[in-house]
Amino acid sequence: MKANLSTIGLISVAILTLCSCAPGVQLIDVEKRVAPRYNVELSGKSIAIFSALDGSCDSTVVSDLSKGIASSLEKRLSREEGSVFVYNFKTDSQSLNDPELIKDLSVKSNSDLVFVLSNVKISDAKVYLNKLPGAEYNTTYVQLPFSLKLDLFDGITAANLADINQRDTLLWEILSRNQLKEAVLNYKIKESFLGAITDIVESVSQNFFEKWDRDARSLYFLFGSRWQEAIIAASEFNWSKASEIWLEATSSENDKVAACAAYNLAVACEMQDKKALAVEWLKYSEKRYPLDQVESYKQLLTK
Repeated sequence: MKANLSTIGLISVAILTLCSCAPGVQLIDVEKRVAPRYNVELSGKSIAIFSALDGSCDSTVVSDLSKGIASSLEKRLSREEGSVFVYNFKTDSQSLNDPELIKDLSVKSNSDLVFVLSNVKISDAKVYLNKLPGAEYNTTYVQLPFSLKLDLFDGITAANLADINQRDTLLWEILSRNQLKEAVLNYKIKESFLGAITDIVESVSQNFFEKWDRDARSLYFLFGSRWQEAIIAASEFNWSKASEIWLEATSSENDKVAACAAYNLAVACEMQDKKALAVEWLKYSEKRYPLDQVESYKQLLTK
């Protein structure tokens, strides 16, 4: 995990602790690693994406979605363009989960992993017109609900490795001097949807890769050069150095000092992906002194 601590915030806390014996609380911005929703090994595997065309959606849209997913996977896996194969096939009454169908698609594409994109549906757009008195342009707001299904199969066993049902709504604003005719509006809606495909496929492919989410954590700060040194180390992502200082302080005879150090150690453990150990340090902090931040942080770690 990564963290960022402002110098101004650090100075503010130092001034606060000079004026009071109570510990100060410093907020830090962190980037927390989030594991992929589907932990499937994609590296080193040949991959094919099949678009199931059933006539319920524009084949161009379905095909562009498949190509977009392929492109997104290639970039995330650092592969050459075109290395993830894309095919279209028409579906009938045959189930897309039929093992024989999946194995056949795997053989035809010579792929270890087979993605099947299906059930692409674009609902009727909801259109809202807004013309303010004296305004030069008409403003048209459009909401476009859509859904899709993406399955990932093992090409050898036909086992279903991932099952994604994505539902979302696109929202955009169209400016025009005159009220748009229906044919023009429909064209702009399709054009806007195709323009949004990059964002759509990125959210789909993200299910198979880890990501970093921004969050915030608090650290207790007591006056003294060692505590300041630990806070600075934490701001530089040097959690090992900060932990050494806080670990030493946990044996303090002052219960409040020990509790603050233990709480900070819990944060350091979380930042190093040691969540279970972080919870143990919070329990120790509770035993030494009842700090305000402990209970809410414990709930965050154990949810």
